[in-house]
Amino acid sequence: MPVSANLSFDLLFQSHQRELLKFAGQHSNDEIAEDLVQEAYIRLIRQAQTEKIDNPRAYLFKVTHNLSIDYLRQGQVRSHYVDCNDIDLEHIADSRPEPEADVESQVRLQHCLDALNSLPEIYRHVFLLHRFDGMTYIEIGETLQIPARTVERYAVKAFAHCFAKLQDSD
Repeated sequence: MPVSANLSFDLLFQSHQRELLKFAGQHSNDEIAEDLVQEAYIRLIRQAQTEKIDNPRAYLFKVTHNLSIDYLRQGQVRSHYVDCNDIDLEHIADSRPEPEADVESQVRLQHCLDALNSLPEIYRHVFLLHRFDGMTYIEIGETLQIPARTVERYAVKAFAHCFAKLQDSD
């Protein structure tokens, strides 16, 4: 029975939901099985939008099986590194910065930009090519057609200038 735009996915869902839940539940709890089966139906609907599926039941079982395997593999990896029952999730540090730190970072960024903007254009250009684009002094020299030693002096002066400006702002 090919899946087409005319086929009611509701009917398909009702027809196979119970057996798919039982199938998915062999390797997981009921809640996970429901999630896996729902994901299988979502994938079926997406796939049916782009191509014809001749046997939707077989497709659903195959996708449910693959999702179950993926879930088990993820669980094995997680259990290898952490026993989730031993973690008190309430006491894990949040990696997001505090609002004050965020504001402070914004201020420091603005000071850095101001320091860069106060440099002569050639110094700023050399500094950015070296620090942000990762170019070597030789590559910059070839690009700008100036000696590598001059590029190095410009970069050092630019760095010293920015460092001094940031020290003054703190």
